[in-house]
Amino acid sequence: MKRDYGIDALRIMSMFLICVLHVNGQGLAMAHVYGKEGTYYATLLLEAAAYCAVDVYGLISGYVGIGSRHRFSRLIELWLTVFWYSALGSLLAVKVFGYPVSTDTIYKALFPTMWKTYWYFSAYVGVFFLAPYLNRMVMVLERKELKRLTLMLFALCTFGTMIPRVAQTGSDWLGLGAGYSFVWLMILYIMGACLRRLRDMGPSEEMNRKKPDLLHRRRGFYLLVYTVSVLFSWIFKITVDNHFSTADPVPSYGRMFMSYAAPTTLACALCLLMLFCSLRIPKPVRAVIRFLSPLAFSVYLVQVQPFVWDYVLKGRFAAISQMNPVRAFFAVLGGAVVLYLICCAADLLRYLFFRLLSVRKKLDALSARWLR
Repeated sequence: MKRDYGIDALRIMSMFLICVLHVNGQGLAMAHVYGKEGTYYATLLLEAAAYCAVDVYGLISGYVGIGSRHRFSRLIELWLTVFWYSALGSLLAVKVFGYPVSTDTIYKALFPTMWKTYWYFSAYVGVFFLAPYLNRMVMVLERKELKRLTLMLFALCTFGTMIPRVAQTGSDWLGLGAGYSFVWLMILYIMGACLRRLRDMGPSEEMNRKKPDLLHRRRGFYLLVYTVSVLFSWIFKITVDNHFSTADPVPSYGRMFMSYAAPTTLACALCLLMLFCSLRIPKPVRAVIRFLSPLAFSVYLVQVQPFVWDYVLKGRFAAISQMNPVRAFFAVLGGAVVLYLICCAADLLRYLFFRLLSVRKKLDALSARWLR
């Protein structure tokens, strides 16, 4: 399968957006400080723009997976990467930096998938095993069926779960867990696979005679929809939070459009996917993408490593919440860039170690032998 540099660039972009989320959230850059409301709104705008990053990753898994060989060796290699940071990272934190250790810490370090130490990877494992069957389902669908399925999943799983998700009733009726679930990643996989099939089919003759459909628009269209969706989510949260500021207790209606399973969030993710998959990457940039793309997922793993998350990242960017809005806006972006580069540098050791041991080639050979 020919390498899609646009999708690789989107992986890098999405991981940068996840860094923005972590700088704002766990780093406390988006702390709502009294008298600094303007700063909070500035960082909240970046939060709204970055919230689609996880959905983008889920869509990419289906968009790429529908046209790729299903290799168990890749899952094993990914698990070894997770174990590298979970177990070895915990050992380093306890023995070298003297962080406290407990039985719970040991279990989570040794069994990161079972204990959901890295929730995205844990959910992805389930999707991986179902992917061949999901691919077969998508491959037999015709153009109209692919469109209907995509639109139905979008409407059912976003608009259909908005109010239950935020109304403090326990959970939404589909069990999406606001997007922190295997079910949501499976839905994203199916949608990404459907979009890939539709794009490969190209526009129909009827579409050529009329206006292009949503999957064959100019890049400016996707950028416009993304921008409008971000601004709507941002304005909605500010308006609702201010309106309910005196209520106690307050259901989090302000986050109705700031969730992985929110319609505007998924719309942003879909727009970015459509935007990047049509990009033509210049040759000089491709070398940078080839270098950064294999390290992208590890940027996430380094950040959510339990000790890094609790002792290194927590509150690290709290000073940003005291800045003026303009400085805070660019400080969050700068902090995300620094965080991304530090995590990439940290992963180089693991990457080179795996290359030295030819881990991928050995796993491919073992996988081919086991699955004869």
